[in-house]
Amino acid sequence: MIPNIINTIVGLALAYVVVLHPTWAGQRFVPLGAFALVILVMALWARRSDARRWFSAVNIVLAVVLGLLSLLPLATMPNLTFWGGFWIGCLVPTIALWAVIYRPSPAPAP
Repeated sequence: MIPNIINTIVGLALAYVVVLHPTWAGQRFVPLGAFALVILVMALWARRSDARRWFSAVNIVLAVVLGLLSLLPLATMPNLTFWGGFWIGCLVPTIALWAVIYRPSPAPAP
């Protein structure tokens, strides 16, 4: 639960940075790579406590995509930086918050 809350905050911060500080987000390696690393570590940690494993699996894939995006020369591709970071910054907190909220009730024993 705690790593999903952290992933929600980190994802919202990523969306904030991409929208309001695009030149900082467009730097090579560090900004998006740092976000990708934090999202990946938190998703791996959350994998142990998620009710469904696909919550963390999707966040792991999104972290890998963001990490690959950080390896590109982003200063020359502002649209890719914006839209890639924006969508990942919207999807990660949505899925992480869903994982926090979704706790199914146990099935009754027969």
